[in-house]
Amino acid sequence: MKKVLALLLTTCLSIGTLMAQDEPETLFGNEFSLSNIRIMVSPGFQLTQIAGEGAGFAQFRAGVILHDKLTLGGFYGEMINQVRPVSFANTLPARAHLDAYQAGGFLEYTLHASKLVHLTFPLSVGMMELEIDEEGRDFDYEEAKTLFVESGAQIEVNLHRFARLHAGVGYRIMGEKIENIPGVPNAENSLTFNLGLKMGLFQIKK
Repeated sequence: MKKVLALLLTTCLSIGTLMAQDEPETLFGNEFSLSNIRIMVSPGFQLTQIAGEGAGFAQFRAGVILHDKLTLGGFYGEMINQVRPVSFANTLPARAHLDAYQAGGFLEYTLHASKLVHLTFPLSVGMMELEIDEEGRDFDYEEAKTLFVESGAQIEVNLHRFARLHAGVGYRIMGEKIENIPGVPNAENSLTFNLGLKMGLFQIKK
């Protein structure tokens, strides 16, 4: 009985000691509050290469910001110029070209967001669809779909309490094909150059 009482007493003292200790430091703090959650939207432009040719994408991102450090959201981008790979020269009509769009989700970490100029590190995971198109045809060719991962680093400037301008570089790595259609070229891995305006409710400390 004495051993049981001694064990209980020791356990109670240990718990009391642990509760008296300071709480550990964490990335987002120990208190959860809706006031630490913000939203943002970001129209932008991406310059890259598709099948060895220069391509521009009009992009749109939207997401939620946690503690002005971590952003979770989704993106959509559509190619705005006509790309005609060299491989089309002897196989397809002169008006045949590639169309493309990309969509997926992203995770972005922001370092020292309250400073006028700071850094962000986005990581995107998505799918890119390439399609051969030809002006004047009554129907389009089949589409090829491929997964990709893109990581990057950007410089961001606080223009206003509700607006930030960002620009930077990334690298896109093409992965597994979801749908492979003969004749549609591979998008291939490529550097990306990104520019955009991020608008939203930010938690900027005064």
